[in-house]
Amino acid sequence: MSHWVKSLELNIPKALVDDLSEDELKLYLAIILYRERKISVGQAAKLAGLKLRDFMYELGKHKESFTNITPEELDEELRRIK
Repeated sequence: MSHWVKSLELNIPKALVDDLSEDELKLYLAIILYRERKISVGQAAKLAGLKLRDFMYELGKHKESFTNITPEELDEELRRIK
């Protein structure tokens, strides 16, 4: 098992998430953790189950900046996608 994977069970009131799929919940969690600088944009994309460019598109759709990264983080992400 990857060191990146951890199972977590959350008990969330059904009324709060009734209209959301599991994929949407993962996306929203990824966006929040990225916005709060808890994870990198690459990690957030992975958490959401998206390619980096698709996650960055989702950030834009949700009015979140994808430039919430340091120059070093940007260099690292660009090296990864080459």
